[in-house]
Amino acid sequence: MKKLMRAVSLVGIFGLLVVGLVACGNKKTTSSDSSSGYRNSISKGLDAVAENKMDKALTYFDNALTQKPKDTKAKVYRDQTQSYVDTNSQLKAGEVQKAVTTITDGVKIKNGAKSLDTKLAKLKTSAKADLAEYRQLDKDVTAQLKVTDGNYSSDVLNQCKNIDWNKKPYLSKLKSKVNKLLKQSNQESSSSSSNSSESSSVNSSSDTKTVSAADKKEAEEMRQTIVQSEPGKWDSAALAQVPDSVIVAATKKSNDAGGDPGTTANMIAEQYPDIKKNSSSDSDTDNSDSGLSASDAKSKLGSLDFYNKNSSHIHITGQQQISDGWEFTWQFVGGNMGGTFDVNNDGSITANASGGDNVGTGNWK
Repeated sequence: MKKLMRAVSLVGIFGLLVVGLVACGNKKTTSSDSSSGYRNSISKGLDAVAENKMDKALTYFDNALTQKPKDTKAKVYRDQTQSYVDTNSQLKAGEVQKAVTTITDGVKIKNGAKSLDTKLAKLKTSAKADLAEYRQLDKDVTAQLKVTDGNYSSDVLNQCKNIDWNKKPYLSKLKSKVNKLLKQSNQESSSSSSNSSESSSVNSSSDTKTVSAADKKEAEEMRQTIVQSEPGKWDSAALAQVPDSVIVAATKKSNDAGGDPGTTANMIAEQYPDIKKNSSSDSDTDNSDSGLSASDAKSKLGSLDFYNKNSSHIHITGQQQISDGWEFTWQFVGGNMGGTFDVNNDGSITANASGGDNVGTGNWK
């Protein structure tokens, strides 16, 4: 009987050992599976980021957190991705200021993925440029809605007409104001057309076209801008002899083509070549043996998204050579916002608002 009991006890102990070993094996298998699933989710999430599929990346990082809820890396990657997704959603909804705040906080996230750091930084620059465009358009349209004498800014009206709302959803909250301005200007234009047609026959015999007070002011401002933009190249006395109507027409043609004061001046010079000074040294060139000339540097501005978005209403008002390239001062037509473009010989381009905020970066090489 004692032998039987001893045998039963040994069998029981052996059974417990087997159960324990199986449990440990299952535990190791579960832990291994969890670690493998985590690594796989992180890897696929980063692949999705590289493909710019941010919603998909967000799902993968969420899966990684399911595998390891307290994992710091997965949480940081997820927070970065969420910031990117939220910013784009806010821009599409026209919440531009909110988008800039969101992306600014996202850029501050530490110990994130380098690919996400890069994407967040680029999106921040783009969002700030969108906000600058939104504020300037809001200011310009608000000012134009107060016009009562019909002297609307052609630059602002053209900008409003050419807005592609599908490509610029961040401006959507201004759509009603823009449409109101276009309707208002069209109504006043049609009502004044009948009156102007009666007097046109009287003025048609004159060789010099009459211009409005607003056009006269615009022509004088453009003369000053041309002279200041490239000192030493244009003759202010000769420009003063050019009819206001010619200056205004050239300005409009240049603006429609995305030009600047230099382009306007060259258009005028085709009819009035005396406005260009005959000088052996052209201010368009630099004093070094290498590097960009001013005209070359100016042509590189097309490599900057901010400039391309706003070129139709940006005026280059001045330029100066700096140690590593050229600096151009600029201002929005009809608005107070301005700043500088720095085009460097190393291929970098930066756009800064007058307040010091960076609104765009690019490379021309």
